[in-house]
Amino acid sequence: MPTPSSKLTVYHDIGSGKHRQLINLSDLAVSLGEDYCATLLGMYVFSGEDCAIAFKGKGENGPLKKLEKHPRVRKAFRQLGEEWNLKSHVLKQLEEFTCLRYGQDRESSMDGLRVKVLRKIVGEDEKLTSKSKIDLARLPPCHSALNHRVALYKRADESILEKSKPYDDGQGWIRTEDGVLEPVWSCGAALPNSLVNLLDTGDREDEKEEEEENEDG
Repeated sequence: MPTPSSKLTVYHDIGSGKHRQLINLSDLAVSLGEDYCATLLGMYVFSGEDCAIAFKGKGENGPLKKLEKHPRVRKAFRQLGEEWNLKSHVLKQLEEFTCLRYGQDRESSMDGLRVKVLRKIVGEDEKLTSKSKIDLARLPPCHSALNHRVALYKRADESILEKSKPYDDGQGWIRTEDGVLEPVWSCGAALPNSLVNLLDTGDREDEKEEEEENEDG
């Protein structure tokens, strides 16, 4: 969406046939205001853009209504991408909004949210095994590369950028010895301690016993 201060008139061509229409995005941006437009940009990338579903099954209308009711969170989305490294208080507010998005208004941390969501998916009295038919895409996504993408969008009109490299600290990527970029899959424990008891280690123990028997044989 163009900013209200943009001198260009931008139209969005949607529909087909008799349902085709042109929406004047420039006028819409003016009516919404610059702050709200900046909020939508952060929200757009945060939600996975149009090419990836970051919050599977959560839609967009519901979260957008929740966003409108929380001015403090809107400010956090506006601050996304202002600097190349994400500030801790902005990240904290985004975590709180993610909890709201999953209907957990009393939760404020991503780890706590993941625990509750995974326990609900697995079942209160069930164990998570290698045979469990669990769609882990329903869990909240990671945030490592989020700020870098928003920062690039906000500087799309600049011909020369002075920016952090994707593999710099806090940007969500690492560079291998061969110069290949790979995502940072985890910055800490792979599983919160509160979820350890949810795992059924029986399968793994059986595999170890089989390996030991094969070695002895």
